This record gives sequence, C-alpha cells and structure tokens, in this order.
Amino acid sequence: MTVPTHMRAATYHRYGRPEEVVSVRDVPVPEPGPGEVLVEVRAASVNALDWHFVTGLPMFARPTLGLRRPKRTVPGADVSGVVAAVGPDVTGWGVGDEVLGEVHGGGFAEYVVAPADWLVAKPASLSFEQAATIGVAAETAIQGLRDWGSLREGESVLVNGASGGVGTFAVQVAKALGAGHVTAVCSTLNVENALKLGADRVVDYTREDAARLLTSSGTTYDVLFDNAGVWPLRTCSRMLAEGGRYVMVTSPKSRWLRPLPRMLANPLYFAIGHGTSAGFKVASHSTPDLEQLAGWAGSGVITPVLDRRYDLEDAGEALRAQGEFHARGKSVVVP
Repeated sequence: MTVPTHMRAATYHRYGRPEEVVSVRDVPVPEPGPGEVLVEVRAASVNALDWHFVTGLPMFARPTLGLRRPKRTVPGADVSGVVAAVGPDVTGWGVGDEVLGEVHGGGFAEYVVAPADWLVAKPASLSFEQAATIGVAAETAIQGLRDWGSLREGESVLVNGASGGVGTFAVQVAKALGAGHVTAVCSTLNVENALKLGADRVVDYTREDAARLLTSSGTTYDVLFDNAGVWPLRTCSRMLAEGGRYVMVTSPKSRWLRPLPRMLANPLYFAIGHGTSAGFKVASHSTPDLEQLAGWAGSGVITPVLDRRYDLEDAGEALRAQGEFHARGKSVVVP
C-alpha cells in the first residue's frame, strides 16, 4: 500500500464552538513508531469526549485539555480502517488488515497512528461505519454495567437516557450480560428503537414525568445506569432496590464545574442513604472489552445504531450536534 506524504485532517488550534474552530487542512501523514500502526481511516465515531476537547469545557478540565490552547489539534478517539503501515516491533498486524479500535486523538483524518495493542479485527459482517462506533460508547456501557454496577444475571436495570451512543449500547449490553429486565427512558423519537434493542419497558419522558412515574409506581431496580444526570440524587436513590447500585456516566454540559459537584456528592449521598453509588465514571480503554464487544456485534448480539454520517468537511457540524444531546445513536465522520 502506497502511503502519501500529506493528508486531510479536521483540525482546531483554539477552543470554541466546533462549527467555528474546526476546519480541514492538509497536514503531514504521521509515521508509526515502535509498537504502533498507521491506519487508513474509513470512519471515525463522534463522542462527547471530542466535544469537550474542542470546546475546552468544563473549565475545571483545562489542566488536562490544555490551559490556554488545546494539547490535541485533531479530534477523534474511535476509528475503523485498514492498516497502511506497521512500526518497529509490531506483531499480529499486517498491511491490509481491517481493524477497529481507539487512538490517542487524531481520528478525524485520512490516516491516524494507533497503538497496535489498542486495535482488534473488524468483524466481516460489519461496515466500517458500524465498526467505528465500537469504542468509547460501548466500553462505557459494558464497564458501567458489569464493573461499576456489578450487574448480575437476572437483575433489573433502568437506563436513563437510552438513546445516543452510550444509551443504545447500554440497553443491549445489559441484556447480553443477562439482565432479567431493562427499562429504558427516552424521548418519543426513540421509543420504537429502544424496544427493538431489547428493552422490556420504555418510558417516554416527553409525554410524562418519568422520574415521578417511576418513583410513584414502587418499582425498584438493581442498577440505575444514568446516562442523563438530570434527576436529583434523592429521586435516584428511591428507584434503587435494597443493595441497588447507581452509576452515572454523564451530566448536563456547563461552562465551569459540571459534573464536579455531582461527582463529589454521589458517594457521600448514597453512603448515608439508600443503595450504593459508583460515582461519576469515565470508561478506560480495554482491548479485551473491545474484543468482546466486537464479537457480540459481529454475531448480532448487539447492533450499532447509526444516526448520521458526516463528511470530513462537516466535522465541526458533527461535533456541534453531539453537544446538543439529541443523538439517536452514534454518528460517524467519514474522510
């Protein structure tokens, strides 16, 4: 495979609204170092993580993101594509292999360097666009339910925010892990999809007060997977069965502190209240989890839900839409 010297990439060099600060430029193609491979990107998924990197919000995260200007200049943490070159000391991958996995940013480009051990084989039954979605969102679902929520076979799960990338994966992963019952909370637009994905019950929060309905019914859950972060902690605790676990994986976006106050309050509140809390959690990379999730997707146990497809030139618009919290599944950027 012939690799060019330059490529197109969606870049940003200052914080701001994605549609204003992200633009496509010609940049040098990176070279893989020891333990790395160069991937020709066929698709990259859009994550909330990318929105935070581009906007620099919330402000308390700036020490990590870059105090005055971004440390990263190309978004994109999940990709699928074809191995174009391998660096020194790489075994197991060869030029032409179809892969999916995670990268240290840079996915919104025609080529990206990836740690060789952060990639797994793309199932032949999946398109590149579907494969690109299996990363941060799916790992958040499996780690949130299995590890942080300690979900056991036969237990009940409430997924608040059962749309978007994480939510659609959470409903399916809960079932794959053996949940006996899954209730999904979403908008009218996503009710039918949640049922198709395996939810046993769907509550439409645009038609009724979901929190009031669930607490007044007396039904409780072993795991509350909170992919919205808008319900008061007192309300969440009332939805938990004895020994129930509360897992929060997102919160409404804000300029300064969110989700910091809730991150600090979660363990304290549940320590003196009902149930237990795993606090605010962010997924970490796990190649074994990626292999598990890719295997499930390849065999039809879980199905990536694609929302929108954006050309590379529209990467800023893709990130703007991501920040509005109205996705129906995972969106992808295609170079």
